[in-house]
Amino acid sequence: MNSAALQLASRADIEAEIATLRQSGRHIVPVRWQGQPAWLKLSVPQPPAWRYQLLAGMARLLQHPAMQPVRPHGGATGIRNEARRLDSLADAGLRVPQLLAHDEHWLLISDIGHTTLEMLLRRSEAETQMEHWQHGAGYILQAHRARQYLSQAFARNLVWSPEHGFGAIDFEDDPISAMTLAQAQIRDWLPYFFSTAIHFKDRLPELCAAIQSVLAQEDSTVRAGVITALRRTAWLRALRWLPARMQRRDVLKTQCYGELARLCSRASASAPA
Repeated sequence: MNSAALQLASRADIEAEIATLRQSGRHIVPVRWQGQPAWLKLSVPQPPAWRYQLLAGMARLLQHPAMQPVRPHGGATGIRNEARRLDSLADAGLRVPQLLAHDEHWLLISDIGHTTLEMLLRRSEAETQMEHWQHGAGYILQAHRARQYLSQAFARNLVWSPEHGFGAIDFEDDPISAMTLAQAQIRDWLPYFFSTAIHFKDRLPELCAAIQSVLAQEDSTVRAGVITALRRTAWLRALRWLPARMQRRDVLKTQCYGELARLCSRASASAPA
């Protein structure tokens, strides 16, 4: 965090910075709260419903409720939701930002670091990449064993600390509003696999073996649901046939995930019962 971040020491300081943020159109800013790094977040409008209706149609087509999109709440409801999720995860022993202060339209949370799993995978050698991936998967397993869920378990939302290991950020939506706990836990694995597969594009069988090992530690219902989701999304590998001019980063990530899903589906089908 920038050492020049605005210093906040009182509620009046927070209110003054909120007024500045609203004028600038921003909704989140790094600050220092009583000398410690923190983030001040304002409520945002609820995103348009049509985006999530399209995704919901895809989930129905794939016949998998865990792939149902969850529309983030805006305004005071969104702030209350994030505050509640942070408290629940912290009470369960998960490393997440500490809720320092909040009101109906803002919250102040501690800073847990800036080195994400995405950064670690991008910068590391092959052997170390797998170690990082395993640690990230371990954090998700820890959450699930505590009967919790993350919702946005992308590599960019898992934050590493050498002293404390991984923590998670971004809890603006709540899957339990649209699905069961098991389905929310199934849903956690899909963005994790999607956002990390491209870093193993030349070693997907190795990543598939790691996934098999991790899922063996999961609840049987969650494990079966993840395998089903992988089987129903393996068709995404067909994106590799798109013209070269369309092979942008997001397309490459998606086709790489699709190939990983195919490999894992085949491995699961051939595994002994």
